[in-house]
Amino acid sequence: MSLVLVADDEPAVLEVLSQLVEDLGHDVLRARDGEEALGLARARHPHLVVTDHMMPKLSGVELCRRLKQDAELKDVPIVLLSAVLPQGAPEATAFLHKPFEITDFESVIKQVLANAVSTQPVDAGSPLEALGHWVAQTLQGPLDSARAQLKRLEASPGVDREALESLDAQLQSMESLGRNLRDVARLAAGGLALQPVEADLAGHLREAVSAWRTQAHVSLVAPSEPVALKFDPQRIRQVFDALLANAVRQDAGKGEVRVEMQASRSLVTVQVKDAGPGFPETEVPKLFTPFQAGPAGAAGPGLYVASELARLHGGALSAVSKPGKGSTFSLLLPRSA
Repeated sequence: MSLVLVADDEPAVLEVLSQLVEDLGHDVLRARDGEEALGLARARHPHLVVTDHMMPKLSGVELCRRLKQDAELKDVPIVLLSAVLPQGAPEATAFLHKPFEITDFESVIKQVLANAVSTQPVDAGSPLEALGHWVAQTLQGPLDSARAQLKRLEASPGVDREALESLDAQLQSMESLGRNLRDVARLAAGGLALQPVEADLAGHLREAVSAWRTQAHVSLVAPSEPVALKFDPQRIRQVFDALLANAVRQDAGKGEVRVEMQASRSLVTVQVKDAGPGFPETEVPKLFTPFQAGPAGAAGPGLYVASELARLHGGALSAVSKPGKGSTFSLLLPRSA
């Protein structure tokens, strides 16, 4: 029996594909978009990923790329489904053009799993890393169940849509917490390594801001030309998401979250500004510690992980805040001249 992650934003299609995989004798994880699929893959390490191409937040092709960039998931086979791509993508192990026959789908699943290299979870290393991995996996089980119940509620007539959106946001927050706890343990044990590539940092920032615009009013000022930099795309997106999540939470609909990027020959600066309540000056340093009680610790371990990821990139994360004046978080990354 294998663990198969199935991702599709169409509920009916997701249910049919998942049932087919279960009928073949495998366990199934369900994801409704590319971002959710990526989070589940990192938390549960499936033996196979089956993904549609046209999905919100992350397309199927982008999901393939993110999985291949992850040291722990790069060997997981991927079956890509698409009605618009004629021949799939090079990152995918197999491809099926929609519409396809059920027998063709089942044959591909059987063949790919039969040929797959065993993808046992990576050795956790230190006891601290093992603890972080265990916590993340322990959280994921109840979260999967909660997701399934939320899906049932979404199909019910007369359901409170605003309440469902709130529940969905809380589940996303819990899923993020699980990933952050695992990263905290890996950072403490020195077991987190970057996978840097030369890429356009401005383009990645635009993608992150675009995703958060579904939840809040976020403006962006960035260079129109590419900002070339060597960085780990997955981890830098994690930093962007942590800063944006914090700003959206602090802003709480009071105004506009503003994101600004400036680039010189030697340095790139990304600032995220909110109109929230702000923090006392003495509390600001505590924002970048993993576990803090009180108002300053409300951001949880996400900002700590972000600051450590910035450090691993040779940069730094800082904040300026005053009560009643909002906060500005600044990410500084060195750039080759």
